[in-house]
Amino acid sequence: MNLPDAFFNVTQLKQNFAQKGLSLEEMVTLSGAHSIGDSHCSSFFKRLYSFNKTFAQDPSMDPSYASFLKTKCPMQLKTRSTSPDPLVPFDPVTPNRLANNYYKNLKSSRGLLASDQVLWDSVLTRKLVKKNVNHPRTWAAKFAAAMVHMGSIDVLTGKQGEIRKNCRVVN
Repeated sequence: MNLPDAFFNVTQLKQNFAQKGLSLEEMVTLSGAHSIGDSHCSSFFKRLYSFNKTFAQDPSMDPSYASFLKTKCPMQLKTRSTSPDPLVPFDPVTPNRLANNYYKNLKSSRGLLASDQVLWDSVLTRKLVKKNVNHPRTWAAKFAAAMVHMGSIDVLTGKQGEIRKNCRVVN
């Protein structure tokens, strides 16, 4: 799957997922995978320091969350070419647990990536986010079904595909 850019808006996200045969609801549901894992500072640095000509910091981001992120991703990192690119958890509350807390973060303006936060900010997807906040078990079932659906996309078989011994390396 071609992963969407961290700054995609809802229309771009919807098109990206639709190209693979995934619905808007599946897109919002699968985005909940960002309740686990990490992102490099470089994926959201612009939201903290150089959002646009009017705002240095993304105004859709909770100011206290932005302050926290700035401690993990200081401005100096971007100015040094040899700087490491630190990792920050997508969900600072439950970073190692697949849960609907991701959607609660969006509701609180604490989406790490711009492409996460737009799911709350857009009228196209806000109702779906609210449902996932209010019905965690339903979200979990939808997530499982959407993962199965996604697993059937662009499957390579026979000589076109391979089962890797090490997922990071072509056999």
